[in-house]
Amino acid sequence: MKDVRPDQRGAVSGLLNLSRNLGLITGASVMGAVFAAASGTIEVTTAPPEDVAGGLGITFAVATALIGGAIVAALGGAARPADGKASG
Repeated sequence: MKDVRPDQRGAVSGLLNLSRNLGLITGASVMGAVFAAASGTIEVTTAPPEDVAGGLGITFAVATALIGGAIVAALGGAARPADGKASG
């Protein structure tokens, strides 16, 4: 936000909040779908504990992989110069 012109801060702030909300909504939905698929049961409330544990394990593995990808993307973006031109 510090690099945004004052007359553009409202629009950038709105886009930032939109992206956060979309990420939260889709993330919760996708992780719920991953858990449902990974547990391999139609009714989670009556599922055997082993199926629930397996579903949770896969869900957390997917979440860990996504976090790792986000870290790599953030570090890759931080390594670029601010003007977008390659140095050297």
